[in-house]
Amino acid sequence: MQYLALDPSLVDLRLPMTWEGQICRAIAHRISEINQELETHLARCQECFYPEQRLNIQIFATPFARHLNIDGFCNLKTQPITILIDVGRIVYQDWLCAVAHEYAHAQVGVAGHHDTFLEILTHLCLGLGLTPPPPNGLREAQLRKWPPCQPTADPLAFWLG
Repeated sequence: MQYLALDPSLVDLRLPMTWEGQICRAIAHRISEINQELETHLARCQECFYPEQRLNIQIFATPFARHLNIDGFCNLKTQPITILIDVGRIVYQDWLCAVAHEYAHAQVGVAGHHDTFLEILTHLCLGLGLTPPPPNGLREAQLRKWPPCQPTADPLAFWLG
């Protein structure tokens, strides 16, 4: 997944070699199922737009470097556009929230949490049955975490199986 991130260091666990092997074995048994679940969420986001507005997007689960403290990332520079989600950082019930947030970035086509992003995100939230941002709007810092995602107690535990 490093080659799909803007910076390969985004996808980096920096673990002892014994843990890396354990993570690889744990992921190998369920990564297809996890990615299929993310694909289902992506398809739900796509359905919120007319066919001609739908983008060519791929989505994958991947662990992010611990110091980043982010749940998802949208790389607009790949073809197709790539969404990466660290599903170990958020509870399963909030995976759709993370996908919707990153999908909004893809639809806008530029980085940032500005008015256009807010409009697209609100549209997605309403279409997906998620709580939309408040009508009076949010500051950029608040939009970075909308829709809210409940963090897991130990992100690494998910990847260790």
